[in-house]
Amino acid sequence: MLLGGGTEIGLFLGSAATLAPFVILAAVAYLSAVHPVLKYPAYLILLAVVLGLALLSFALGFVTILPPEVFLSETTDAAAVEEAITPQTAIGIFLLFCTSAGAALLSLTPLLRAVRVRLASRLDFSPDNRVHTIALVTVFALTLIPLVPVAVTGVPPYLSETFTAILNADTTFFEGAVSVDIYTLFWTIAASFVIVGLCTTRTLPETLQRLGLARPSAREVLLALGFGLALVAVFSLLDVAIGLVWEALGWPLTDTAAFERFLVPYLTPAGILVASISAGFGEEISVRGILQPRFGILLPALLFASLHAFQYNWDGILSVFIAGLVFGLIRSRYSTTVCAITHTTYDFVLFLGLLLGFGVI
Repeated sequence: MLLGGGTEIGLFLGSAATLAPFVILAAVAYLSAVHPVLKYPAYLILLAVVLGLALLSFALGFVTILPPEVFLSETTDAAAVEEAITPQTAIGIFLLFCTSAGAALLSLTPLLRAVRVRLASRLDFSPDNRVHTIALVTVFALTLIPLVPVAVTGVPPYLSETFTAILNADTTFFEGAVSVDIYTLFWTIAASFVIVGLCTTRTLPETLQRLGLARPSAREVLLALGFGLALVAVFSLLDVAIGLVWEALGWPLTDTAAFERFLVPYLTPAGILVASISAGFGEEISVRGILQPRFGILLPALLFASLHAFQYNWDGILSVFIAGLVFGLIRSRYSTTVCAITHTTYDFVLFLGLLLGFGVI
């Protein structure tokens, strides 16, 4: 959600750029089954994706560790940065680098057939299928690497003092946020179709079936709305319980005041509707739709939680993980469509509560 203004066409293309590496990777992986020579560029792209995620994670952790003055001063130079790096800061940066590198290397372990065979004994994928292997490495990378900054610094990057100061100094940062959500949903759906093999190995009806996208009955719509409302009540109590445990153990909680700043651009009737649909359908199609049929409920739920680690501390990550398990159960019992409506309803009620002044639930 790093915006910084821009034209509509720029926002539209920028929204595609974040998904492009995964789409290209999937397309080349599928084509390599027909043209084996393409397996080499497929694995090179995979390594580039893992390295890119590690660099992004390291960069966000780096911003979290350094003081705000380094990034806000107009006269900052190499000497000022060197002065800001105290021995304690240097140790933090070193640990951040080592942990980022370690997470990246650990992400590559599914390249070992023994690892794949062990996982395949419990999940519905083929250990000898190149597409499944590349997907599994990608899932590992998206699960492990985003956790690095909060694990090393103890603070989610987007809620850090430095990042908050940068946001306060840049009044244009959130310009176009609602438009970006619309464009991101469009590209997410398009990317999801390509990633599961549309135009390479599957027809459109087969792709819809693979993603679990089906027209819901009236009963299913009502069930999904009811599930969403029930989850609001359940997670209101669950988050309080998690917060009490965290406080008793002396662990840091997510800074809700800082987090709410990210939600300000959406606090209009149109904004909360767009944000809810974008998150509800985009996340469910890409996580439960793409991943769950191959990798079960648990691994996608872990990935789902990890993708929120830039904005939540461990209490919030745990809550998102549990929500991911619930959404996974709904997906397995009904469909991705029902799951997406449930998720959308849940988010919409939370946003509406914030708009009405009830705060983050």
